[in-house]
Amino acid sequence: MKVLVVDDDKLARKGLIAVMEWEKYGFRVEGDVQNGRKALEFLDSHDVDIVFTDIDMPEMDGLTLMQECKKRYPNVQFVIFSMYEDFRYAQTAIRMGALDYISKISFDVEECGQILQGVQKKYLETERKAGAVSQKNDSLSEGDGKIFHDLENEWMSSVWLFDDDRLAELSEKTRQLSLRSAERIFIKSLYRFHQMLGRQREQFPVLNDVDEMLRWIDQWRQQLYEECEDMKNKDDIHTFAYVIKYVKANVSENIKSEDVADRIGMSRSYFSTRFREMTGETFHSFLIGQKLREAKRRIEEGTDSITMIASDLGYDHFHYFTKMFLKQYGCTPSEYRESKKCSK
Repeated sequence: MKVLVVDDDKLARKGLIAVMEWEKYGFRVEGDVQNGRKALEFLDSHDVDIVFTDIDMPEMDGLTLMQECKKRYPNVQFVIFSMYEDFRYAQTAIRMGALDYISKISFDVEECGQILQGVQKKYLETERKAGAVSQKNDSLSEGDGKIFHDLENEWMSSVWLFDDDRLAELSEKTRQLSLRSAERIFIKSLYRFHQMLGRQREQFPVLNDVDEMLRWIDQWRQQLYEECEDMKNKDDIHTFAYVIKYVKANVSENIKSEDVADRIGMSRSYFSTRFREMTGETFHSFLIGQKLREAKRRIEEGTDSITMIASDLGYDHFHYFTKMFLKQYGCTPSEYRESKKCSK
């Protein structure tokens, strides 16, 4: 897989190329440029599979580069890396089709190895599925064409066979998927549909019966529904991992669950429910735990007063801070500073 690296910061650009184990995961860096305009010029004369690009660059930023590439080079895929911790940038990039989003602030070699492995897997899977669909399409005989056409028409009309609740649920699930996820689901589902046709080649005369065709269509539709549910769960894992990382990095800020939900584009009720399902605790409980751990760390350092630490972490009432610390660690902040031997 051929890679182009785009970043206006030459040191960051060369550093990324140097620390990543590209060859280990089947990548080869074809070149590096300093902005989106230069990247487009490079793509005009070079064959590139994946572009690793920064967001904030002069002349043409990373998101604009993605938009232009979708028009000129629709097969080129993207990985975004940036100084921005704001998840809205990551969400925008993923929605536009980026395979992943790397934060420069939390950049480390081990994580990037995992990212390269993930990008490799996604890229190869997409290529394999697309190739399989093409091969299946080419192998359809003229005799099969009428059957496939009948099935296609039947499927188009069978969309209305979803009951309202099921359709609404599927709509909500697909709405929250990234464009790249939706493409993968469609390719996989279409491929499976062709597989079903292939397995039943000798039974095609039976499929001329409307009921039989509807049974096959319903089977494919059920698989599509299950794929949406599966992919939604995977997307949620990625999203909530980022939320946890964001809270830990900004624990001193006045973070509220509704603000985080808005930041990642979820309804507040869905965010609260899914956070508890995936972490085993409420967001409020998790946030308090992170604040108290940070307080404990700063008390151990011994450079700031306990009152200042409480205030920095958003506790306006010192008595409440002391009460929560005692509940979490079995002693008051002052006692902990003296002994540093709490049970937890």
